[in-house]
Amino acid sequence: MSPQKARILLVDDEPTLLELLGDFLREQGHEVILADTGTKALDLYNSELPDLVLLDLKLPDLSGLDVLKHISSRDDETGLIVISGVGSTDDAIESLRRGAWDFLVKPFLNLEFVLHSVNKSIEKVHLKRENRLYREHLEEEVQRRTAELRQEIIARKRIEEDLRRSEMRYKELSLTDELTGLYNARHFFRQVQAEVERATRYNSPLSLCVIDIDKFKRYNDTYGHLCGDAVLAELGRLIQKLIRDADSAYRYGGEEFIIVLPETPREEAARVAERIRTTFFEHSFYPKNAQGVHVSLSLGVTSYCPGESVSDLVDRADQNMYAAKKCGRNTTVCK
Repeated sequence: MSPQKARILLVDDEPTLLELLGDFLREQGHEVILADTGTKALDLYNSELPDLVLLDLKLPDLSGLDVLKHISSRDDETGLIVISGVGSTDDAIESLRRGAWDFLVKPFLNLEFVLHSVNKSIEKVHLKRENRLYREHLEEEVQRRTAELRQEIIARKRIEEDLRRSEMRYKELSLTDELTGLYNARHFFRQVQAEVERATRYNSPLSLCVIDIDKFKRYNDTYGHLCGDAVLAELGRLIQKLIRDADSAYRYGGEEFIIVLPETPREEAARVAERIRTTFFEHSFYPKNAQGVHVSLSLGVTSYCPGESVSDLVDRADQNMYAAKKCGRNTTVCK
């Protein structure tokens, strides 16, 4: 799939390279802004807010590393590719440390090599914007990758392969569900295990709440999946509003959600579940031409028993949720 078009700031003090590379990138459909000094580059960056910056290290006024540092400290979503006529390992490592995403060595014998780096960087820009919660993980990845690149910087093919693997890992290690804004199931199992270990260590209470939207398939079949997505998104918003900062919520799968409540006894967790159930049922949805449709929830609440496995804990909360459905739905079962 071809990358989205981008606004690119090209910074170099060589007029020939500016013209050649600028024209080449425009032919690919990108909007290109040119700067031949560090001061002009910073002014254009602040006023134009480009998606991607191609930055020469050697500029007539400011150090390219200083320009790089300014841009990366302001917004880590701006793509940064350093270009240099020296290509030393120290320059490459220092550039990556200050926020660069790639390091290219002039002269460019094949502009397709530059295009490959630009395309990969633009893909990464959009990936970062789609999920800002990647940032914590990205910082760890940058530090890890910088250490790896100390050994691999001379072998360009190995570096490019590592970058491709890293981009795949960013997608695979996504922590959140895009539709609801909650954490996803993959992150749940990692987090609940940590909370169980903490509850065991400090002998503190830990509760779990499983939530399922009643008759959601019928709602989707009746009003369509876009309207169903609106229900899921609203429930995600409401859960985030009603739980504490110490709690964490996850889209467990489909129309099923789960909340982890550390330092919370079962009775208090049941009160939280009831607030979510009643508040959500009071909300009116207006799919298509329907008049104020109300959607109910079935909730199962339980607490951790010392010595049991995470699987046992989740299964019991799940069974309580199904018991709520058998009781007629729109209710909370706490055992």
